[in-house]
Amino acid sequence: MFCRDILAAATPFLMIFLLSTVKYDSLAVFLPCAPLAVLPIGGLLVHFLRWRAPITVGRSGPGLAAVTIATLLGGLGTIPAKEYFSPLSLYYTLGLGLGLLVTYVLLRSDLAAPRLYDLLQRLMQMLYTLGLAMVLAIGCFYMDHWAEFAKSWEIPPILFRNFAATILVATLPAAFYMARRSRLHLMGVLLWALALFFTGSRTALLFGSVMLLLGMLYLVRWKKLPLWIFFAVLVTAAVAVLLFGQQIYELFFGCRGDMDFIDPHESRWALLTRGLQDFLHHPVFGVGLGNQKNHDIFTGVPGSMVFYHNSLLQILGSMGLMGLAAYGTLLWGRVRLLLRGGEAAHLVGLFYLGMQLTSLTNPGLFCPLPSAMLTVLAFAVLERYMDDPAYLPGRTIR
Repeated sequence: MFCRDILAAATPFLMIFLLSTVKYDSLAVFLPCAPLAVLPIGGLLVHFLRWRAPITVGRSGPGLAAVTIATLLGGLGTIPAKEYFSPLSLYYTLGLGLGLLVTYVLLRSDLAAPRLYDLLQRLMQMLYTLGLAMVLAIGCFYMDHWAEFAKSWEIPPILFRNFAATILVATLPAAFYMARRSRLHLMGVLLWALALFFTGSRTALLFGSVMLLLGMLYLVRWKKLPLWIFFAVLVTAAVAVLLFGQQIYELFFGCRGDMDFIDPHESRWALLTRGLQDFLHHPVFGVGLGNQKNHDIFTGVPGSMVFYHNSLLQILGSMGLMGLAAYGTLLWGRVRLLLRGGEAAHLVGLFYLGMQLTSLTNPGLFCPLPSAMLTVLAFAVLERYMDDPAYLPGRTIR
């Protein structure tokens, strides 16, 4: 309310949503807290009335405006009015469209004011904090379930494993950024790697490995990691898989029975098929984000919509060709910004790649909080960082 810098509130606000790991089997337990939203909203209004930052819009503006239209019109002529106007549906419809657009404009406008610190460093510190909190959440889970884990030495089923995978994969580049500043933070990278594996999430195992590889290349690029160590790590990992592959597999999948890494019988395939069918039957506007017609395949946890678990089919099935054009506009604007190069673009690009990869197999960017909002924040900071010569790599405002 009284602080000029809105980023001071961003980290604690986003950290709130990591509390969902405690009650992931029933997110409805947090509904009684909804009236408390008046506090941050009220504080935000006082903030902008007091400081009156001029309205500023950057490269992400047109794309987010197009996405707002797509989310509002998604399912036009298909979704029942009762489902469209349900509180759950409005949360996703407004949260993924208008809410992100308003958040972007407010952040981008506020960031126009000079800072006494490096914006890129502050963004990476925020991502590092969020990721480390999720690492600790995984650690707390094993502290509570150690007897169960030690009994069979198999990773127990963690309800929030895919949510944890999204946060860990996306924030991993921040750990490598910190490691570039001090090699002590390589311990942080190790913690991320352990947490990714012990989530028991295939998304974390697959895309986490990709991000670890790219992160090491980032350190090699900035001469903080010798090239021979990079190859030594790859060889060690390959040897470990060859020698202990069966034991690793049993540790990871033991509690799931005879499940393969890609299980042809799981419901995700039915969801992908249904998403394609929804698009073919309603190619222009899709069936709408709040449509419950696929509830027979996927129910999720209370408080979540029916996800297709794939970002492309989520766009096509929920918003049709209109959604594809809108998200294509947003993606192109962001890619153009990333192609300008520099360390800031590389790091935000890695963060965005992590979000996009996890969205191929999980809700990912279709969760308004914290994933989608965090992405908007990252690109708002990058735009400010890139548009002002004082924020270019190698220059720091003190």
